[in-house]
Amino acid sequence: MDRRIKKTRQLIMDTFIDLLSEKEFEKITINDIAERADINRGTVYLHYMDKYDLLDKCIEKYIELLLNHCANSSNTTLEAGAIQSVFEYLEKNFTIYKLLLNNEGFGFFRSRLYVIIAQTVTEVIGKKSENNKFSNGITTHFLASGFIGVLEWWINNSMPCSVQEVTTQLLFLLEPYTRHLASH
Repeated sequence: MDRRIKKTRQLIMDTFIDLLSEKEFEKITINDIAERADINRGTVYLHYMDKYDLLDKCIEKYIELLLNHCANSSNTTLEAGAIQSVFEYLEKNFTIYKLLLNNEGFGFFRSRLYVIIAQTVTEVIGKKSENNKFSNGITTHFLASGFIGVLEWWINNSMPCSVQEVTTQLLFLLEPYTRHLASH
């Protein structure tokens, strides 16, 4: 991709995120974005179909950044390092993830994150478990829903406890699953 195109897209996205911190998604217009970014409305439409497309691309980008960080820092398992890595990254990038979680009435951010976490849990369970009790969808969805619920609670309540505390508590709650998986 041409450097200028990349730069323009980044400017539009950064401007959009700034506006999200000031007002609700529904009240943001393409005109607002263009004016703030000091570009033509047509330029925004060259890169994004509409503000919904921009929101989708923004969410995809930040989910990808979260995943890349986690993939680079440790294995995707139900272990302390992986869980702690997720929360450390969210702590460093708290503002953007809080905005994305709070401003998306469509649930796209949450549903994309859910699919990815459920896939990871399924892979971990599939690799390590010969016991059918843990290889069905119930376990996957229970763990993925619980993890995302804690993640949302932690972000929406402005990180009410440390990364270490949330990691320790999650590991304690996951212990029946991790103990079973470790024994296979």
